[in-house]
Amino acid sequence: MAFAPPGLVWLASYPKSGNTWMRVLLSNLMTGRDEPADINRLSEEESLIGRWRFADDMLVDADQLSWQEVEMLRPLHYDYVADRLDKPVFCKTHDRFESQSGGPILGNQARAALYLLRDPRDVAVSLIHHLGRPTDQVVALMIDTAHLSGGGIYPPYLLGDWGGHVSGWTGQGVIPTKVVRYEDIRRDTVEVLRGIVCFLGITATAEEIRRAVAHSDLDELKQQEAAKGFRERQQGQTQFFRSGRVGEWRDVLNDAQIRTIEAEFAPVMTRWGYSQAG
Repeated sequence: MAFAPPGLVWLASYPKSGNTWMRVLLSNLMTGRDEPADINRLSEEESLIGRWRFADDMLVDADQLSWQEVEMLRPLHYDYVADRLDKPVFCKTHDRFESQSGGPILGNQARAALYLLRDPRDVAVSLIHHLGRPTDQVVALMIDTAHLSGGGIYPPYLLGDWGGHVSGWTGQGVIPTKVVRYEDIRRDTVEVLRGIVCFLGITATAEEIRRAVAHSDLDELKQQEAAKGFRERQQGQTQFFRSGRVGEWRDVLNDAQIRTIEAEFAPVMTRWGYSQAG
């Protein structure tokens, strides 16, 4: 069975960038079972950083605070939790790196982070299905620097725009971070997971890595969801695990929507190898 050093590892991303798939891969790697991990029994962030844990650790109910007040306390809470971990914990987050005050909203004590990155045009397509909103509204949300994300573990928090989210995480030097492109995972999952294992100091054999990848195949995830549902699927959403196809935006977005995304995020897209439609 694979072994990882103790400590907190953030799995960070803008929404719909491959975060859940990475959780599945790491779950299958670390459990090392002969059968695929149950998608409804992945690590639960709520048990580590949720509102009940926040209330117990910080002695105040998050529901009684404004989102700005919660944002001020969250770094203290995460550092408090991270300092007390005696096992490896992989924790999903869609938070920006910096808080309104400029400091790291997730604290300073995490051992490492993986930042999942995806072409913003494909992110838009996935968000259309996830949120059940018209395409123009989704594009508007993605370029809104003041966009608040609500209904999650905490009261609404500032998600911001795609470009700012990416630049904040990939440009910081506080938490050792490996950037993982969704497109690279799709292209060669074994090689990407091998690199992650090396970065995180995980002890795993080549066979354990190959088995984790096989157990995390998209068809396997779709079959599990069809058979027993997926607890993270949004209300009204027919399917969480869809095609996962790279470049689907070419068949979904119109020229104006493509131009809007590319014009807004051109420098960041170029930095990470996402060419313009031309």
